[in-house]
Amino acid sequence: MKQLILFFALAAMLTSCGDTLVTEYVTEDYHIQKINLTARAVDWVPNVDEFGRNLYYSCSFDMPEFTPAFYEAGVVHTYYMLNSAQQALPYVRHFETSATQWTKTIDFEYAIGSMTVFVTNSDFVVDPPAGMDFRVVMMW
Repeated sequence: MKQLILFFALAAMLTSCGDTLVTEYVTEDYHIQKINLTARAVDWVPNVDEFGRNLYYSCSFDMPEFTPAFYEAGVVHTYYMLNSAQQALPYVRHFETSATQWTKTIDFEYAIGSMTVFVTNSDFVVDPPAGMDFRVVMMW
């Protein structure tokens, strides 16, 4: 009986993985644009809520490429350029020293004509970000 249960469990796991279907679309109407952005250390603006708590930092960029038409039909992928790798946002990393533990989160939002990147430390300590590089990939 145990063997029968094991057989059905393995069969369910193997069949639940399914097939992978990759479809590639290549048309003259499909566009990809890559934009590299740099946020210098002096560009980060500290922000808090109405009670002076929940500190996070933001850096805004003018993005004329984000037109109303793109906003309605496009896709944005943003990457944190970390050494020789690209880390897709949101970037979430956990850190620990002998005295404390915290999580750093980097995320973004965009609107017509602009994009803002946010850096939040889970302990809300005053620790302005250093310079950071980002890659924005637009697809429409």
